[in-house]
Amino acid sequence: MRMSVTGHLEELRWRLIRCAAYIIFASLVAFIFVDKILYILKLPSKDLIENFLILKPAEAVTIYIKTAVFAGFSVAILPIFWELFSFVKPAIDKSQNGSVIKWVTAAFTLFVCGVLFIYFIVLTPAISFLMNLSQGLIHSPVQLTLSSYISFVCALLFCGGIIFQIPLLAFILTKIGLITPRLLSSKRKEAYFGLVVFAAVITPTTDAFSLGLFVFPMIILYEIGIIFSKIVYKSKILPGGEVYEQ
Repeated sequence: MRMSVTGHLEELRWRLIRCAAYIIFASLVAFIFVDKILYILKLPSKDLIENFLILKPAEAVTIYIKTAVFAGFSVAILPIFWELFSFVKPAIDKSQNGSVIKWVTAAFTLFVCGVLFIYFIVLTPAISFLMNLSQGLIHSPVQLTLSSYISFVCALLFCGGIIFQIPLLAFILTKIGLITPRLLSSKRKEAYFGLVVFAAVITPTTDAFSLGLFVFPMIILYEIGIIFSKIVYKSKILPGGEVYEQ
């Protein structure tokens, strides 16, 4: 049964409301463990930043809330993916009833891999470079506020989780017919340039090493996306029964 535009918008509204509820509930739970979460977020700065500053009386409250919301969103991303893929499932796959579980599992796994990659591979070198650069500018020990540090770390972790969705995004866009593997291959140079620009924006450094830590994984993910796109494209059958030409 086809749904009207109004019906789709109403469904989307309720799904967004549920997503907001997931984040709020998960954030409230995360607030119980906020001290442990803060400790984990500060670990990459160990031996690089001796002490953090708090400049405003209410800044500690802001830090706690900011940390709890980020942790809550990270936990709630699983049901959020469920709502997202349940909404777009009719356009992605009209035949497989269990496809939503597959999409959600893949998206969540990639998100976790992206967050772990940033946390264990990128953060410490990036913080080290930024601290050395700052110290070279002011010629004295760098003092950093805890609020700005948490914002920086959370932003990078979130970007890592989103970046790792590239192969799945290519898979889905090919599935619904918006892109083809030939298009992805022909626009490879433009895509690489865009990835470099994106990495330069989300990593506030001009250091080639730190930039490369983002760019090379994204290039690899883009190439994996092309492979996934080819797999989907070859499996798509026209009404007459023939396979789409590449």
